[in-house]
Amino acid sequence: MEVDQSQGIRSDSILMKKYRQYLLPSILTSLALALNEFVDSMILSNMLGSDALAIANMGYPIIFVIAACYVLLGNGGSTLYALYLGAWDTVRAGKVFRLSMYLAVLLGLAVVLFGWIFSGPFTTILCADEGLREAYTSYYHVMLFTAPILIVLLTCVCFLPPSGAPVYATIVNIVSNVLNLVMDVVFIKVLGFGVEGAAYATIVGYLVGAGLLIFYIISGKVNIKNEKIDVFDTSLTPLIVTQGAATALLQICYAFKYSVSNQLAVEYGGRTGVVGFSLCLQTFSIACVFLLGIADTAQPLLAMLAGQRDFKGQADVMKRSLQLQTLFSLILTAFFIVFPQAIIFAYGVDQPDMVELGIQGIRLFAFTYLPRGISIQFLRFFQVEGRRKYAFAVGLMDGLFVIPLGYFLADSFGTDGVYMSYPAAAILMFVIIFITNIIIYNNNRESFSNILLIRKDVGSISTINTTITDTNEDISAISEGMIDFCSENGLSAKQAMRVGLMCEEMAVYTQHHRRDTGDIDILLRVREKDIDISFRSIGEPFDPTHRTEDDSEENLMLLQTMTNRLSYDYIMGMNNTLIQIARQ
Repeated sequence: MEVDQSQGIRSDSILMKKYRQYLLPSILTSLALALNEFVDSMILSNMLGSDALAIANMGYPIIFVIAACYVLLGNGGSTLYALYLGAWDTVRAGKVFRLSMYLAVLLGLAVVLFGWIFSGPFTTILCADEGLREAYTSYYHVMLFTAPILIVLLTCVCFLPPSGAPVYATIVNIVSNVLNLVMDVVFIKVLGFGVEGAAYATIVGYLVGAGLLIFYIISGKVNIKNEKIDVFDTSLTPLIVTQGAATALLQICYAFKYSVSNQLAVEYGGRTGVVGFSLCLQTFSIACVFLLGIADTAQPLLAMLAGQRDFKGQADVMKRSLQLQTLFSLILTAFFIVFPQAIIFAYGVDQPDMVELGIQGIRLFAFTYLPRGISIQFLRFFQVEGRRKYAFAVGLMDGLFVIPLGYFLADSFGTDGVYMSYPAAAILMFVIIFITNIIIYNNNRESFSNILLIRKDVGSISTINTTITDTNEDISAISEGMIDFCSENGLSAKQAMRVGLMCEEMAVYTQHHRRDTGDIDILLRVREKDIDISFRSIGEPFDPTHRTEDDSEENLMLLQTMTNRLSYDYIMGMNNTLIQIARQ
């Protein structure tokens, strides 16, 4: 095997295999969450008519506020958690989880209290149609009590993917939402609760989901790092909040911009306009199942890789995510342009004026998906990379551009203008991100590899980033290649031999613990004071810091005695080992 000493011959095979394993659970999780918006609304519309659909649509701001809370703590906390895992700081990762759960309980109770005290003004603002106000108020009050359950449960669920358990996150969400749908029928059709029956169904569904999650944790099926933390120690709180602020802002802006858009739809189209806008939102929910599922797949991987300073891995994950965002967006756009009637039929809307307005709106909305999907992918990446101001700015653009564009376009095109404001805002946001990235890259070429703003490893004198197969031939070749590389980069012959030996012994250890031949990612960094060698492989967990009966005593003795630091963790279903050697 030949090692390219400038760039290495790193394959994306390990990360892409893990990406594929996470993609379907992430999409299914997004699908399960969308059921709360999409199928609930469909059931309401078919059982109770278009007025119930309008009431549920006016309840979206409440859903978005609740989502903002669990995204703030769940997305922010789990991203920070993955960053610390990647940086080999499992204690701090465990404290982040514990603190995030404390904050979720407090925030859930605060939403109920605040929403109840100010229920009068809120219901007046959110429900512009006075004829629906009474029914909406009943729905609003029950929806408030879903907040603590949803915020606590979904915050915890966010920590399952970076803990290597994306499938369990999917199961919890699917069970919660399928039961929610069943209870919709029970509460609305059997018990006659009306539109607020959908909110009661949500409470029951997610309580069962919470019980299932507790079972997974207690039984050991899910292993989340969990460390005690002083209740008065708030040092990690700002980090969690700032990490999740941009995605939480998206949810807050959803609440605000959809409320404004509803008012514009009422003003320019009456109840027909509101129903038409509701149908557009349902297509958007369908699109978000895939687009957010892709972003959710990438984020924990990007965070782990950021902690490990594996920028080549980040580039691979970002490129694959952008490719998938483009592919799914184009498919969804084409589908809703050609078959807008499908969504209208699903919701049982048959009034000719509503059908005509719905078809036009759905086709206009379809041009939102591609630019917005790519923009949200960048927002998630900026969060991981600590570019919080940039991520926050993207969140603001996503939320606020629609409002002035909505007023301007509605004034010119009526109800169609309300629908047109969403693709117009998404395209404008994408163009601004593209131009901004080019400017940042051109002004900082020494720090970034390309306009994706993937960082360069400026802290290392030289690096090898490569992938080998754990065959005897590749193991021997990588050892020789590392020795030559270290010798050519200023290390003594003794240290170069030590580095080569550590690479060989760790690869042999990995080979011994695998049933089948597989790949090993190796990242070697020569720095001023030390040498870091990181190893990554897929397979059953092992731990070179502890000897088992199956281990070779000589192999482990060399690994444990000839390194200044030997660290191991099983992160996201991958064996990660760090060897650190001090330079002489």
